[in-house]
Amino acid sequence: MKTHLIVTFMVFLFLFSTGIYAQTSYPFLDSNEDGNRDIQAYWYNISPDSITLDIGQKLVFHPSLHIYGKAPADIFHVNVKVYLKDGSRILEKEFDINKNENSNLIEFRHGYFKIMQPVVHLQENPDRIRVTISSSQEKRTKEIRCQYYKLSGKITDFEGNQFRSPVTVCPDGFASESLGIWSDENGHYEVFLPERTYNAIIAFPKSYAVSELESWAWHIIMDSAQNIDFKVGTGEVYNLNVWPNNGGGNAYFISFRPMVLWALQQKTFPVKINGNEFSIIDASPELKPEDMKITIDGKQVEIISCQKYYETSKPGKGMISYLVQVNSNEIKHPGKKTVIVEFEKEVKRNQKNITCTSMGIFQFYLNFKGLSTYF
Repeated sequence: MKTHLIVTFMVFLFLFSTGIYAQTSYPFLDSNEDGNRDIQAYWYNISPDSITLDIGQKLVFHPSLHIYGKAPADIFHVNVKVYLKDGSRILEKEFDINKNENSNLIEFRHGYFKIMQPVVHLQENPDRIRVTISSSQEKRTKEIRCQYYKLSGKITDFEGNQFRSPVTVCPDGFASESLGIWSDENGHYEVFLPERTYNAIIAFPKSYAVSELESWAWHIIMDSAQNIDFKVGTGEVYNLNVWPNNGGGNAYFISFRPMVLWALQQKTFPVKINGNEFSIIDASPELKPEDMKITIDGKQVEIISCQKYYETSKPGKGMISYLVQVNSNEIKHPGKKTVIVEFEKEVKRNQKNITCTSMGIFQFYLNFKGLSTYF
């Protein structure tokens, strides 16, 4: 997986990246009635652009075609044809794939492949994508109808100041070097995205990792046009996840890892967990309920409790995370829920007063699929 945004956080991302893929939505299933459920394709019609951050890192944005499917053998072929609404074919390409050869355009994971092919920017979004996977043993074809929805919003800091900001789109993992756009000078952005669930969408300033960090929107479900406003601060609400209490009180569980700028110093402290010693990265402020504001579908909810725990990984590493329970009595059912977590904490560090601020967003359906009208 390619790294992006923050070479300075490379150590943290490596240690804690394993669980991120559990948040992706792509249904890596063997088959359905027609045996082609595993085949999928998305054309991200991103306008070519670029940005150089103040830390010197350059990001180059460009349109890309992503193709997924089950690998039928070590050596196989993928043919893709892309059409506009008027029936004209805008792309036909053949991929000769050898699983044992390295390629920057192809990833393999648990018996499935993902092709990432740079493409040209189109004046209109494609209408359908036809994918054929063939090997010496089989040949399968699926035609995917393309559906796009508009994502728009604005980017501000915690004082309400609007500013120009890049917004990057991460379909499967937490890093994307190419799928991004610029907002305008007033922080307004707009992009049309293929229908699917996105692992993350990120807004961050040009001064990223110098005086501010990123604002993350996690598990964003693009099944309709929607508005997402980002607030960028000196911290991050990382690895955010939300789920309802099943069989207990009327509450939601909210788990996240707060991270702030001093994490770049990579200082650690020891903690014993279950008799084993872990080296905990000093990356987070100490948070209490009064330091947080949580809204669900725009309505602020009561925080019942806030408990600190340690997110751990091998070999013996860890970071501070929080498990928050909020009252769900006033939340309307059913439907898609948008949860916003903000924290603001004044701390004293190295004889200086520091204000730690951040906002994170998470979306989910109460029944996880959005197929039922009753909950």
